[in-house]
Amino acid sequence: MIRLRHFGPAMTPPKVAEAFRAALGAALGLLACDALLWLLAPATTHGLFLLIAPFGASAFLIFVLPNSPLAQPWSVVIGNGIAGGAALGCLTLIHDPLVAAPFAVACAILGMALTRAFHPPAGAVALATVIAAQSAGFPGWSFLLSPIIAGSAALVAAGILWNRATGRSYPFRQPPPPSTHGTADPLPQRRLLPPPAAPAHLLHRL
Repeated sequence: MIRLRHFGPAMTPPKVAEAFRAALGAALGLLACDALLWLLAPATTHGLFLLIAPFGASAFLIFVLPNSPLAQPWSVVIGNGIAGGAALGCLTLIHDPLVAAPFAVACAILGMALTRAFHPPAGAVALATVIAAQSAGFPGWSFLLSPIIAGSAALVAAGILWNRATGRSYPFRQPPPPSTHGTADPLPQRRLLPPPAAPAHLLHRL
C-alpha cells in the first residue's frame, strides 16, 4: 500500500560541511573546465558559452559522489567521449535530428556497456551534441575533442585535486569483498587452486 510518506525524501540529510565542500568543489571544477575550454577555443568564439549542460551532472557525480563507480575518471572521460562520438556518427547517417537523437543515446549506452564506462550524464552529452549540431557555427567532429573530451578531462583533474585536498579519495577503487569467515584466508572454493607462480614453475622444470 502506498502511503503519503513514501513520496517524501528517501535520503538521510547530509552534513552541512560536506554539502558545502561538494558544492564549492563543483563550482571550482566547472570554472577550471571553462578556463581550459576558453584557452582551446578559437578567438572568434570567446564570447560564447563554452560549457555544455551535461558537465553539470558530471560535476555532481565527481564532487558529491566521488566513490561511485559512475564518477571514476574512466567512466567520465570515456563515457562522455563515446556519447559524443555516437551522436556525431548518428548525425552522419541520419540527417533528421528528431530521429538521430534517440539513436545517439542508444548507441552511447551500447558503447559505454562495451567499454565498461557507464556515466549517466553521457546520455545527455549525446542529446546535447545533436542539439548543438543544429546551430550554424557547429564545428563538426572537433566538437568531440573540445568541449566534450577536454572538458571531461578538466573536470576529472579538478576532482582529483579538490577531493584529495579535502580528505576524499578520488579516483576510488572498491576494495575486494572480505572473507565470509572474517579472516584473510581465501574463500573455500579457491583454496584448492595452485598458487599463481605454480604453473610457471612447472613449465620451467619441463
